[in-house]
Amino acid sequence: MNSDEYLAKMILRSTPPRHFGDWADILNEYAFCLEKCSGKLDAEELDRLLDVGAMFYRTLARAEAYREEIIKDT
Repeated sequence: MNSDEYLAKMILRSTPPRHFGDWADILNEYAFCLEKCSGKLDAEELDRLLDVGAMFYRTLARAEAYREEIIKDT
C-alpha cells in the first residue's frame, strides 16, 4: 500500500467523535502504538515516527493556542 492509500484510509476511517481538547490523549494513544511496534522497527524508522508525532503535537498545540485566543477575544 502506498502513502496515498494510507492517507485515504485514515481520512475515511470512522472513529468515535472526540472533543477538540482530547488531542493530547490521542497523541498518548499514538505513543502507546509506537511502544507496541517499536521492536519491529529499526532506529531510523522509529525516529521518523517520533518526528511525525512531534510535528503532530506542535501543530495541534498551536491550533489549541489559537482557538483559546479566539475564544478569549470574543
